[in-house]
Amino acid sequence: MSVAESLTPTVGVRLKRSAFWIVFGIGALVVVMIALALSGSGNTQSRPLQADSATPSGAKGVVSVLEEHGVSVTVADSATDADKALGAGNATLFVYDADGFLDARDLAQLTKKAEDVVVLTPDFADLRAVAPGVRAGGAEPADAALVDAECTVPAARAAQTTEVLYTYRIVDDPDARGCFPVADQRYGLVSLPHSGGGSLTLLGNPGALSNDAIIHGGNAALALNVLGAHDELVWYLPTIADVESEAPPTLGELTPPWVVPFTVLLTLTAIAAMIWRGRRLGPVVVENLPVHVPARETVEGRARLYERGNARGHAIDTLRMGAVSRIAGLLGLSTGASVWQVADAAASALARDPHYTRGVLVDDTPATDAELMALSDSLDDLEARVRAKIDETGRM
Repeated sequence: MSVAESLTPTVGVRLKRSAFWIVFGIGALVVVMIALALSGSGNTQSRPLQADSATPSGAKGVVSVLEEHGVSVTVADSATDADKALGAGNATLFVYDADGFLDARDLAQLTKKAEDVVVLTPDFADLRAVAPGVRAGGAEPADAALVDAECTVPAARAAQTTEVLYTYRIVDDPDARGCFPVADQRYGLVSLPHSGGGSLTLLGNPGALSNDAIIHGGNAALALNVLGAHDELVWYLPTIADVESEAPPTLGELTPPWVVPFTVLLTLTAIAAMIWRGRRLGPVVVENLPVHVPARETVEGRARLYERGNARGHAIDTLRMGAVSRIAGLLGLSTGASVWQVADAAASALARDPHYTRGVLVDDTPATDAELMALSDSLDDLEARVRAKIDETGRM
């Protein structure tokens, strides 16, 4: 018995071969984590009109001025936070949903908690929920000139002029007042009585409150008068949290509490069983096995398989290959001789028609078991005749 060296690489060999890729992967992961950390820190002030953002699109300037005038500003990132911040309701609620995260029904429920409400650039659904008598009037060019107030709303009269980006129409609300008209009864600001006892202001220019535009025209006066009517101001910019709060329950919420611990325990058990019962294959052992199968058993077993599958073609081919090989040896033909050459040589030696020998050795196909047995007998007869002819020729 001889023992061959194992070709299966060990764990140590695999680690050495993969060392470069492991180091490369760890380095790439570190680079990605650093990049994410830097990008995350840089995006903390990237949202438009974020209260603590000093970027041109932020609103830190107007928030700071409001706080200097005694207004306490509370920042909310979800409807739940805004609802808690409103408290008893003696506060102003400012809502700017630039990405459309907040559902209109939630906006309507939230506005009921505040005394004064300022909604910046409300869309069609928001208008239907909080101001059914007002419709969207379309957008104005970004480089349009300043527009005069031309109304009796105190905040608009104090501002005198401002830019107008989005406009609104008053279609069915006699108590609504429009300010900063542009054309065709379209206004840049609409004020109407609010159920909380104060007013609901719809403002169509988000840039009027940003850091880079607050000093233009009457934007500063407009912001201070609209947002500073009360000592409390809730600055609410909806986020993805408002969408998730209305999302359907997750799979984890629907499954029973015992499912996750049971799955973890089952997984750990399976891993432990694999480690316990699993074993690495040892070296290959070359050993002569004392197994001998008689040729007769092999032939009979193959014959039974052919019989069971009605494989007459395979059976007769096997018999023919043996007969052709033996006849070729009797006739002294080379091992490279074709079956046609063997058939023709046998026909010449026996002085028979070549069609007969070709039919027996190649062409005839048995369709039934009886034809198979007949063709097998013909093969035996042909081989016997060739053998007898060769023996007779040798004696002569």
